[in-house]
Amino acid sequence: MLPYYSFPFVVQNTGNFNQPATYNPYMPPVVNPVSPYQNSNFMPYAPQTMPQYNIGPMVENFETENTNDINYPNVQDRQPDPILSDNPASPSITLFKELSGYPNYGNPSGNADILYTGNRGTWTFQIPTFLLVTGNLRAQIVIRGVLDDHQNVPVSNYSARITVNGTVVHNGRLQLEHGRPVGQRFTNWRSLTFNVPSLRRSNRVVIENTSRTGPDDWIAFDWMELRLVPR
Repeated sequence: MLPYYSFPFVVQNTGNFNQPATYNPYMPPVVNPVSPYQNSNFMPYAPQTMPQYNIGPMVENFETENTNDINYPNVQDRQPDPILSDNPASPSITLFKELSGYPNYGNPSGNADILYTGNRGTWTFQIPTFLLVTGNLRAQIVIRGVLDDHQNVPVSNYSARITVNGTVVHNGRLQLEHGRPVGQRFTNWRSLTFNVPSLRRSNRVVIENTSRTGPDDWIAFDWMELRLVPR
């Protein structure tokens, strides 16, 4: 079957449809054009024969999606189901104190406070009055500390006496290590946590270095924080 041209064309000899048209250099030659409707095999367009497609929603609703129903390929062969919990959140308030007496060793601030053997230091936490109105709070003091980087001095020789609001909360060896890496920002700081026996509007923390070490040996403190938690 010859191609069917949808654009109009001009036939110079209108007396005989089967004769070739007069040559026109500006138009392609058309020889014996045949209408598609003269072809017995031509099937006219029928809308009712078009395939039907089921188009679903284009956007997923993640707020109502149940994450437990998500299926991943071969998940049974890969790992067991997760073990999760969603316990109620408990409120807490933290008063944070950055310590910056010496420009080295702290991480990430780069600063830290230092107590040499026999030194004594004092820090104060002021609590806003409105937080104490309920009288239903308990408190903990958290001290981030580390020993000096003098690897030749036994760790067992270091100790401290820590007092909060006049009450001794620790007296003896500290669960701390020598700072690493030597002479740089230490990466092995540890947190010492103690209960505050009597919470006040102005809370006083006193640390005394009672170590059996030389005068140039020391203990460093990176930061402190007072944590307030409802009873």
